[in-house]
Amino acid sequence: MSRSPLLVGSRLQLINQLVYFDEEKTNFLNHYFPENNHKRSAFERILSDYTSTLEKIVADLNEDRLNSVALIGSRLELRYVNEDWIESFTIVFPQHADPNHNLISFLSPMGIQLLMSQINETYQLAVPSGVISVKVEGIKYVNSGDIT
Repeated sequence: MSRSPLLVGSRLQLINQLVYFDEEKTNFLNHYFPENNHKRSAFERILSDYTSTLEKIVADLNEDRLNSVALIGSRLELRYVNEDWIESFTIVFPQHADPNHNLISFLSPMGIQLLMSQINETYQLAVPSGVISVKVEGIKYVNSGDIT
C-alpha cells in the first residue's frame, strides 16, 4: 500500500517530535519551566498526554486521524462563539512562533489550551480579559511541526 507524500512527511515529523520529547524532555522543561513547581508539573502532565496522543496517531496514521486533533504543526480554524468570528492559526514550537503570520507557540496561553483539542468541539479559553468560548471548526496538519 502506497502512502501519500503528505502522510509520509507528517509521520516523520510526528516521530521526530516523539524522539525530541523523549530525549530532550528534561532540557526542554529546564529551559521553559526552570522552577520545579506546580506550573512545571502541570505541563509535564500535558506533555505526557501529548506524546501518548502522538503515539496513537503514528500507530494508525491516516488523514482523518491526523486532522482530528490539534497537534504541534496543525492549523486550526476557530469560531469565536459569542462574536461569530472565525480565525485561523497554526500551533508551532516556540522558536517558530510569529503572531503576525498566525503562528502561535504551543506554550502560549491559547496554544497550550488548544493543544489536543478536537474538531467540532467547543472550549472555554481563559484569556486576560476573561473567558471566551470557541468552537474548533477545522484542523489540518500542515507539516509545521518541525522541531529545528
